[in-house]
Amino acid sequence: MRLDDKLLEFLGRPLMCIIAGADAGGRPSAGRGVGFDVQEDRETIDVIFSAWQSPRLEADIRQTGRVAATFVSPSDYVSFQLKGRASLQETTARHRDCAERFMAAATNELEALGVPRHIIPPWLTARGIRVARLAISEIYVQTPGPLAGMLAGAGSP
Repeated sequence: MRLDDKLLEFLGRPLMCIIAGADAGGRPSAGRGVGFDVQEDRETIDVIFSAWQSPRLEADIRQTGRVAATFVSPSDYVSFQLKGRASLQETTARHRDCAERFMAAATNELEALGVPRHIIPPWLTARGIRVARLAISEIYVQTPGPLAGMLAGAGSP
């Protein structure tokens, strides 16, 4: 599934991210995403997370390749979830840069919303970052309200 211009615009905002996987038995794991990089084809996205903070998530991605990444704008709770198959990729300098920009934007946004800056670093860490390359097969609206849970583009204005 291809990201449209509206979603690309949304992904340009300061965001928070939760990335989730599951083991072969269906037991879920999750962690905070600390960055992302949309690929040129707009059908894949590299989601960056801390394996130090979420070691089971890394193991589950290796085992099953199932991933859901939910992106949330902390200022208004507009949210979208991207689902699909993922594989772990080599972490590059570009990924580290994406993570640093993401974490700085999220930190500034949260602070502007009243969250004390000193409590944010444990939530957003680049320690032990890994990259899950997600081939997007489904996109869901997760913004609270009447469209929550619907496929993006299905019945939305």
